[in-house]
Amino acid sequence: MAPEWIYLLKVNVGIALFYAFYKLFCQRDTFFQWRRYALLSFLGISFLYPLIDIQNWIKEQPAMNELADYYAILMMDETLVVTPEATSTPQLPNLLTIGMYIYLIGVIALSLRFMVQLLSIFRMRWIGKSVYLNGQRIISLPSEANPFSFFGWIFIYLPQLDKESEDEILMHEQTHARQWHSMDVILVELINIVCWFNPFSWLMKTEIRLNLEYLADNKVTEVIPDCKQYQYHLLGLAHTKKETGLCNNFNVSHLKRRIIMMNKKRTCTAGRIKYALFVPLAIALLLASNISCVSTEKNEEALSSTPEETRAVKVPEGEIYQVVEEMPEFPGGMAECMKFLGKNIKYPTIAQENGIQGRVIVQMVVTKEGDVAEAKVVRGVDPNLDAEALRVINSMPKWKPGKQNGEAVNVKYTIPVMFRLSNETSEAPESKSASATRETKVDENGIHMVCEEMPEFPGGMRECMNFLGKNVKYPATAQEKGIQGRVIVQFVVNRDGSIVEPKVVRGVDPDLDKEALRVISIMPKWKPGKQKGEAVRVKYTIPVMFRLQ
Repeated sequence: MAPEWIYLLKVNVGIALFYAFYKLFCQRDTFFQWRRYALLSFLGISFLYPLIDIQNWIKEQPAMNELADYYAILMMDETLVVTPEATSTPQLPNLLTIGMYIYLIGVIALSLRFMVQLLSIFRMRWIGKSVYLNGQRIISLPSEANPFSFFGWIFIYLPQLDKESEDEILMHEQTHARQWHSMDVILVELINIVCWFNPFSWLMKTEIRLNLEYLADNKVTEVIPDCKQYQYHLLGLAHTKKETGLCNNFNVSHLKRRIIMMNKKRTCTAGRIKYALFVPLAIALLLASNISCVSTEKNEEALSSTPEETRAVKVPEGEIYQVVEEMPEFPGGMAECMKFLGKNIKYPTIAQENGIQGRVIVQMVVTKEGDVAEAKVVRGVDPNLDAEALRVINSMPKWKPGKQNGEAVNVKYTIPVMFRLSNETSEAPESKSASATRETKVDENGIHMVCEEMPEFPGGMRECMNFLGKNVKYPATAQEKGIQGRVIVQFVVNRDGSIVEPKVVRGVDPDLDKEALRVISIMPKWKPGKQKGEAVRVKYTIPVMFRLQ
């Protein structure tokens, strides 16, 4: 999903959560000015929190980092693309594309509506006559309509006005004008255009408009001796025509709520403390947004550190690719790379004495010529371990360069280096050795999740992709319905290389899931995975993307 859509999704999640907070804690009090600031803050924070980057801080917090690691496990960026064979059957448009067009149509329609409403106000200003009423300059409307204001302009249909209510109406509209309520109206209208598909955006708009009326009503009831008379005047204007939705109308909907609020007992001043409760909610949104970004970054690191697994081609950054069709390869493969690290890394004595161990993640660029360049630590453990990892990475021999469309290219690559102290306490610190190999994980059934030498399809992952591309048949029913997506299949590679226990761990559609399982089940024997030189059972996952042309 494009970053713009992810940002828009996060904004609308924020609006929904803040609206729920408002309805739960703030709807019934009489702190109208506080409400105004809070509602505008809710909208502002909803648009700002996805842009605030605290990823570095999260990486430095152990608890947050572990949460990001756990979330990264649930996310998989590895994608194998399988496209259906060309047929004469017309393909249905991509659902995401349809959704994008629907969204843009809504934005355009509401933008045109906004412009029409704005122009209608300027038209009324143009045709209306400027007069003075009780010393206040107003615009006299030529036809019957409710009194309303727009910024400093106050519009009133004078024949409808009676002497008993003119002071109340003027005070009400002057409050709107002096407190710049039209700024709130314009802002919430623009936000509503961008987030028109979110029902909570419309509800938030209603609450903001209604609270502006509360503010104006409150100003009137503070001055006039009999608020009942003012309420009767409101009821008398209840069926008069409204001119436009952009104005602050003397009569708006939800009149019953306004009258109830005018008669409501003032809320105790101590009740304002509850407005501080939205701060933890804003912090939680900020953390959730950044943790998801950190998890995505971790996933990308994992992708570039396991070249034998399937990847999709991504957009390069300048002349340096993140992921390519044929990833760079250490001479002899990853097993030889691990051996090279194990032989050449010297565990720093000071780190041994202090019991420091952990995984250092080093990022580098494998150039077109196979040289290792621009090595840097992207996640460190200790300055001494970091420096040692960099030293050995920079001393590596030339790699087999990565290729895109058959041509050698510069590729960014990540290698995790594990420094682990020996458990034998009888050895002196100087005799302890570093374990710089891939971390191994074994489940309760004795099946390895990761091993030193991962299983390999005959001929490598490129041949695996070719096999799937030739054998997967895009189900006709799925094509007709426009169904596409990523099916993630997990299976076990036995010690003899046979494929057993295939299952779908994340499906898309029964037909696509069934086809993915069928092809995985007919795969030839793989080169089995090995741990300490012995063949072991290894769990392996392949994501298969079914994408319509």
